[in-house]
Amino acid sequence: MKKLMLVAIFGMLFVSIALPLSRAAENEATGTGVSATPQEFADLQKTLKSERMDNLEQSVADLKQAVNSLSDRVQDLERTVDDFNGRL
Repeated sequence: MKKLMLVAIFGMLFVSIALPLSRAAENEATGTGVSATPQEFADLQKTLKSERMDNLEQSVADLKQAVNSLSDRVQDLERTVDDFNGRL
């Protein structure tokens, strides 16, 4: 009985390990690699760099806007504190 259980457990382990490995080997064999010319790669790199720069510029603009709004808020708080100190 124990031997039968061990065989069943080892069989399940083998299948659970072998099945994903065989699918991975099958996917590699199908040749899912990208084949492009060097010019296409260069164009793709330029596009990606341009998109990154656009994203960075937008992030900087958003940060500047946040800094300006926080600066305005700090000035408002300083005025409020000065008003309270003036009343005391």
